[in-house]
Amino acid sequence: MIRTDELKQAVAKAVVIVACALFPVISSASQDTDAINAGKTATTPVQTAGSHVYVVKGYVFVTQGKNPVHRVIDNEVIVSDTLINTGDNSAALLKFEDGQIVTMQANSSFRVREYRYDAKKAENSSIIFSMIKGGMRFVTGLIGQRKKQAFRLLAQNATLGIRGTDFMVVMAGNNLYSQVQSGKISLTNAAGMIVLGAGQSAVVESSGALPTIVPASAIPAGTFSELLSIPLNPSAIPVPVPAPVPAVVPLLVPVVPAPVAEPPVSVSTQAAEPPPKVSLEEPQQEAEGKGGTSLTGKIGTLGYGAELNLSISDSVNARFGINGGNYKYNAYAGSSNYDFKLQLQSVSALADWHPYENGFRTSAGLLYNNTKDTFVPAGSSFMLGGTSYSTIGAGPNVLSSFQGTMTFNSVAPYLGIGWGNAVTSDKGWGLETDIGVLFQGSPKIDLVATCATTCNTLQADAEAENAKLQNDLNKYKWWPVVSIGISYQW
Repeated sequence: MIRTDELKQAVAKAVVIVACALFPVISSASQDTDAINAGKTATTPVQTAGSHVYVVKGYVFVTQGKNPVHRVIDNEVIVSDTLINTGDNSAALLKFEDGQIVTMQANSSFRVREYRYDAKKAENSSIIFSMIKGGMRFVTGLIGQRKKQAFRLLAQNATLGIRGTDFMVVMAGNNLYSQVQSGKISLTNAAGMIVLGAGQSAVVESSGALPTIVPASAIPAGTFSELLSIPLNPSAIPVPVPAPVPAVVPLLVPVVPAPVAEPPVSVSTQAAEPPPKVSLEEPQQEAEGKGGTSLTGKIGTLGYGAELNLSISDSVNARFGINGGNYKYNAYAGSSNYDFKLQLQSVSALADWHPYENGFRTSAGLLYNNTKDTFVPAGSSFMLGGTSYSTIGAGPNVLSSFQGTMTFNSVAPYLGIGWGNAVTSDKGWGLETDIGVLFQGSPKIDLVATCATTCNTLQADAEAENAKLQNDLNKYKWWPVVSIGISYQW
C-alpha cells in the first residue's frame, strides 16, 4: 500500500515548488497617469435631469465639457464632465439623481468625471468624482448603497472608495485629511491601503506615503468646521434677507393722499462683492477605478492554471479556470514499487464569498476532472499477486509490457478557504492563495499486462494486484488543493 509519509512528501514538494516559483511577489500597485491634463478629448455630456448645483452662498461657477465658464444663478443641471468651482466666502450643495450629496466649502474645485444612474439596475450605474482642491463632504446615495465599488473619488494623494458612508475630505497644503461621520471608506495609493470607520480620521502626506490613521486631535483645528456648517438639504439653504424699507409716517395736516410705496427691493449682499478669480486648471489625479474583472495566473497541487474572476456582488465573486501539468513520483502500492506519472487536467467553476473586508474568503464549486495517473513497475523484477515477474531475460513469467492506469470521477466538488480578492474595489496587482479539498471519488484501476513467454497465472495475478491497488488507493479519493497566484484587475 502507499505509505502515508510518501504522500506527505509528495504534497510538500508541490507546495515548495509553488512558493519558490512565485517568490518574490510583486506587491506594490501600479498607478496610471491621469489623462485629463494631457489633452483628453471631451465626450458628449450625459444629462442627469435629477442632478443639480445649488448655491448656498457667494459665487459658484461651472464649466461643462469645452463650454465657457459661467456663474450659477438658478439650480443648474449637472452633466458628466462638469467642473465646479466655489469662490471666496462661498459654498455649494450638489444633489444627484440617486440621492448622492456633495457639499463644497469656499475656494474648492470639483469635477464630475462620470455620473450614470440606472434606477432599475444598480450594476449599470457608476460615479467617478475628482477633488482638485479645497474641501468637500460626501453622503452616499442609492448607487453607493447598492454597489459600493461603483463609487470612486480621485484626489491628489489617494483614491477613496466607500462602504455606505458620510465622510469629509480636505486638501490643506500637501496633506489630504479625511474624517468619517458614518460607515467606512478606503484610502489607496501606491504605498498601500487603509480602511477608516465611523469617527476615525486619517492623513495622507503624498501619493507615495502610506495613508495613516490619526486621532482627531492630530488634525489641525477648524479643518472640517466649514463643511459641517453647510446644509445637506437644498430646502435648508438660508434665503438672503432683503434690506429693510423705511416705514411710511402719515401726515395729519394738511391731509393729502399718501404716496403709493414702491415694492420692496431685495438687496443682495452678493452683488456688492467683486467676482472671485476662478482657476479652471485641474492638477494631475490618481488613476481612475477599473472594472470588476481580473485574470489570475497560479500554480499548485492542481498544476499550472489561469482563472477569470468576475464580480457578482460586493461580497461574492465567480471564478472560471483551467489547470494542467505533469508530476512524476515513486511509491509502493499493492505488491510492488511503482513509478507514477500524474497527468493533471481540470476545468473549474467556483464561487467565492468574502464575509469580511480583509481578503479572507470561502470557496465552493465544481471541477471537470480529467486527471489520470499512469504507473509501471519501478524495476525489471516485481511481484504481482504473490508471483514474481520480470520484463527482461528468458523463461516463464517474463512480460513484454505492463502498465497501470488510475482514473477518477469526471465531476468533482470542491470546498475550501483562501485569501485575496481579485476583483476588489482596489485595482491592479494582487496575491491569491487557496487551501481546500477536492472530492474526486474512489480511483478506478486498470492493469494491462502482456506475456512474452509462458505466464500460466498472469490473469489471476493481475486481478489480485488490481484488487490490492484498488483497496490501497481507495482512501485517496480526497485530493488536497493548495495554490498560490498573482492576479491583475483592469
